[in-house]
Amino acid sequence: MQRKILDMSRIWLSLLTVAATVAFLTVISGCAGSGSRVTMQRDRALDQQFVSYQVLPDYTYYFSGGYDKPNAILGIHKDYQLVPGLWQSVEISPALMEKWIKTISPEDYKKGGYFAAYILDPDGKRAGIWYSIQDSTVVKFPGDNKIEVYTPDLFQPGERGDRRRRF
Repeated sequence: MQRKILDMSRIWLSLLTVAATVAFLTVISGCAGSGSRVTMQRDRALDQQFVSYQVLPDYTYYFSGGYDKPNAILGIHKDYQLVPGLWQSVEISPALMEKWIKTISPEDYKKGGYFAAYILDPDGKRAGIWYSIQDSTVVKFPGDNKIEVYTPDLFQPGERGDRRRRF
């Protein structure tokens, strides 16, 4: 009888070990597949391009917030396609860029101004540009050169990161 109980305990332990391993691998593969581990690389030259109203030719531009005073400007490199739904596309021009930059000037915000950064894909390639009062956001690469960028006010719970971090 004791031998039978011991054998049953071993079977349950083996099943529990297999279940825990499968659960662990599922979580790990889910994180790797989400592509949410990207870098935003602050770039002072990019700051200067925005404040001098330059429009980069290989990028498609989007904004979030109001058209007259957006809370973020996003450019996606032509090699990538933005997942629709969170951003408004815009036909950008130097004149519109000037209007936006003058409207959302860093003087409006005493805590550091706007942040310009390149969005790098998981391989380190420049996939987009970011200009916002917030210095970080959630970015995902779901595959097939698609990119999903959350607007500054649409962070998922637990993904916001340290607000004190600077590039």
